Amino acid sequence: MNAIEVEHLSKVFKVQKNRGGLKGALQDLFSRQYNEVAAVNDISFSIPAGEICGYIGENGAGKSTTIKMLTGILVPTSGRLNVGGYVPHEEREKFVRNIGVVFGQRSQLWWDIGVIESFGLLRKVYGVPENDYKKRLDELVQRLDLGELLSRPVRKLSLGQRMRCELVAALLHNPSIVFLDEPTIGLDIIVKTEIREFLKDMNRQHGTTILLTTHDLQDIEALCSRVIMLDEGRVIYDGGLDTLKTRWGQGTRVTFQFGTACPLARLRALTEGVDISWTADNDLHAEALVPGGLNVSDVLARVVGQTDIPITDIKITETTTDEIVRQIYRTGSAAADPGTGTESGRNSHA
Repeated sequence: MNAIEVEHLSKVFKVQKNRGGLKGALQDLFSRQYNEVAAVNDISFSIPAGEICGYIGENGAGKSTTIKMLTGILVPTSGRLNVGGYVPHEEREKFVRNIGVVFGQRSQLWWDIGVIESFGLLRKVYGVPENDYKKRLDELVQRLDLGELLSRPVRKLSLGQRMRCELVAALLHNPSIVFLDEPTIGLDIIVKTEIREFLKDMNRQHGTTILLTTHDLQDIEALCSRVIMLDEGRVIYDGGLDTLKTRWGQGTRVTFQFGTACPLARLRALTEGVDISWTADNDLHAEALVPGGLNVSDVLARVVGQTDIPITDIKITETTTDEIVRQIYRTGSAAADPGTGTESGRNSHA
């Protein structure tokens, strides 16, 4: 069963075109001209119930516009969407009882009253029965360690404290689908880790479907097995994170620091017959690029076990998701060949 279904969804905005000079300004007063800008351009995807899916793209790619359509804030220009059995912009009153939304830079809490009072008001907005509210609140407050924060006004909370309270506010009515738009923006690594662990636990225990948009790709790696990538309003990749890494990852870099000179020719001789490439800044420092299909330990065994040259340091570095995403955006399509930038035979699911 799919929690979210999107078919050929588009959103076009009309943007006023300003004519230059005094004459143009006068003309604009009486006869305005507009350009049409497609923020989202014919995208289709579905998200099964219980999945955590990452929705990523550069600024202006169309992520926030998509989320606003999925949550009923914006009406699509064309296409069809269904979220939790509802058409968001047509059945908004019923629909919002089934979703939770966290916008990282916007608050749904009242600024000058205590956090617990905001929660009480949201209980009434969502029509949550008192007993269900108390049970759910106790669970969330304990899990996110909010006990001492409940009586404080929101304006006196730190950003990390407020974001934990925002999560509780979005989950008080126990929604089956949650939209998170930059939920960890501006937070320190400790708070980010706490929020990631909480979201994983919530998904595991309650089967909550989560659509996550973020610029922090560590959020994606920690939470998501699937990624949908946008560029200029179009889907350029929809698939597994592991598949993305396998196809676009450049392998593993193994860096060696030697105590005495070890010429590059000797290193190549030690690994002859193995499909790796060596580079060296000098005879004391060399790097091996090991393709994804090879075992790094085999390379280490050849170098460490077959040379009497002292090795003072070894560093192993895998291609990060950040590097992969930057490489895809430079190419313009996740269906292009990573080495040449030309189309390979594979589909991008666009």
